[in-house]
Amino acid sequence: MFPGSGNVQRIDFEDGALHEPPEGFETRLGRWSVADSPTAASGTQVLVRGGDGAAVLVLKDASGVAAAAGEVAIRVFLGTSGAGIWCDADQGNAGYLLKLEPDAQRIALYRKSGDSMTAVDQATVSAPKGEWTRLGILCENDRVIGYLDGKPAVMNRGPMSAFDLALYADPGVTAQFDDFKYWAAR
Repeated sequence: MFPGSGNVQRIDFEDGALHEPPEGFETRLGRWSVADSPTAASGTQVLVRGGDGAAVLVLKDASGVAAAAGEVAIRVFLGTSGAGIWCDADQGNAGYLLKLEPDAQRIALYRKSGDSMTAVDQATVSAPKGEWTRLGILCENDRVIGYLDGKPAVMNRGPMSAFDLALYADPGVTAQFDDFKYWAAR
């Protein structure tokens, strides 16, 4: 999943200031903050997303890149849809979002173009609300692969221009993220 794996960076949110957005990220939409969690995927702190609107948190080191891979532990607590990891392209260009959707018992790979979001692949997953699930995405100039627990699960081929690697949550979804790993190339 991580080409050139020597450059993989890790963020576990353990050093983040509580109740504040994490360092190294840019909040584009929504409310994001580091919080205590006795049931974190590792350690005792996680990234929490809550609120009513959609939420996007961009990793500054992976902004405007040509290729990237990211993997994160996610658990959805509230809401009817889901949360995930996104290769978010500029307006008018195609981007891809990999979402965990517990109520639908699936992960889904969406292609976003302009204002439309279309599911292009999906895989069944049993991930009840509140359970940690590892999602990963590899975005390159001509393909996207979505990973579930480290194994390829969904994919799509198509051209991609520069994009930002981001975390995402649907409107009304409360989710936690932990143990984020990424690699990016300009």
